[in-house]
Amino acid sequence: MKRRGLLYLLIIILILSIVALFFIPKIEFFKTNLDKKVEENLPKEEVNEKENIKTIEIAATGDILIHVEILETQYDKESDSYDFKNTLQYVREYLSNADLTISNLEGTLSGKENYGFSGYPSFNAPDELADAMKWSGIDVVNNMNNHSLDRDIRGFHRTREVLEDRDFDIIGTRSGEDKERYIIKDVKGIKVGITSYSYTMTCEGGVRGLNGTPISSEVYPLMNTFREDSLEEDFKSMKEQIDKMKSQGAEIIIFYMHWGDEYELEPNETQIKIAKFLANNGVDIIFATHPHSLQPIDIIKSDDGLRETSVIYSMGNFLSSQRTERIENPYTEDGVIVFVKINKNEDTGEIKVEYPTYIPTWVNWYSKEDKLFYEVVPATINDASYLTEEGKLRVVESLNRSKNIIESFSDKIKIRE
Repeated sequence: MKRRGLLYLLIIILILSIVALFFIPKIEFFKTNLDKKVEENLPKEEVNEKENIKTIEIAATGDILIHVEILETQYDKESDSYDFKNTLQYVREYLSNADLTISNLEGTLSGKENYGFSGYPSFNAPDELADAMKWSGIDVVNNMNNHSLDRDIRGFHRTREVLEDRDFDIIGTRSGEDKERYIIKDVKGIKVGITSYSYTMTCEGGVRGLNGTPISSEVYPLMNTFREDSLEEDFKSMKEQIDKMKSQGAEIIIFYMHWGDEYELEPNETQIKIAKFLANNGVDIIFATHPHSLQPIDIIKSDDGLRETSVIYSMGNFLSSQRTERIENPYTEDGVIVFVKINKNEDTGEIKVEYPTYIPTWVNWYSKEDKLFYEVVPATINDASYLTEEGKLRVVESLNRSKNIIESFSDKIKIRE
């Protein structure tokens, strides 16, 4: 009996071995092919998650203009000092969360001793403004605009020194002729080339000028400028900077332009001409300021149809005291923070620039302790506790104005969720 039981056991083992030999490979083959079919039929976005994609987000704002009304409010008599942090406290989250944030300092940081602080028409703000900008999350400062010489050559140099001391990257001007006219930032492994140019006026003798002040031969080589009557020559300079940035490894090219007609809601012919030139020469994103009112965001194609460039024709005022009550123009109360996401496939090196999104902003104005405070707030929020009942109504009006302008050129542009 024992021998018979052992024989049965051996037969069972033999049968199981034969089954395993013939059927398990087939089962594994079926399972492998089933997994492959499932993967092929996954939604595209789920498959893309397996790709090695790196994403960064660039943010930009418009003009920071410290008018005398803001100077007076931010001054503390007891400490004899200034503090501008509250003016940016409600948008700090958006600026600091971006991987790189760019803004325009409209005016100078020329010091109190020799010049005194002042607003329009010759701007000179305290150094504490730079502290607040840094605190808010701004990384790159455009230093080239029509108010860059508001306190002559000494003010020009001191402004750069203050910004450098606070570790800002500076575009539009350079500290010496041996320095480049652009910066290249490594943002989480993606190299971003950034530069800026400002329009200039013609002063006596045919020289270029800013805000009525001729640009001296000492600082002219340190500034990136253009003039409407010499665009073809200026285009050569712009093209040279684009080519140099690319040769040094820049994978994305950003131009920050100071151009256009003040208070106009659409770009002029010169803006459109420059934007087209930059698009044709490989610029990916154009941020812009100067009109003190918003202008549309557009997506323009290069002439060969192979590239698209995002053009933000004007981001308006970010912080200023220009309001309906002062200049009878509500559009100067409105601004935007523009966001552009950039994706890089780490396996192929392919770069994709997404269409811009934006957060509309509004300068809130309220009275406290006999002072008028000016604070930038997101215009997408109308139930914030820091807004008065009137403010809640006006921020909605601002949102509607901004949306109608910003999205008027392209249906691809949306408010950031």
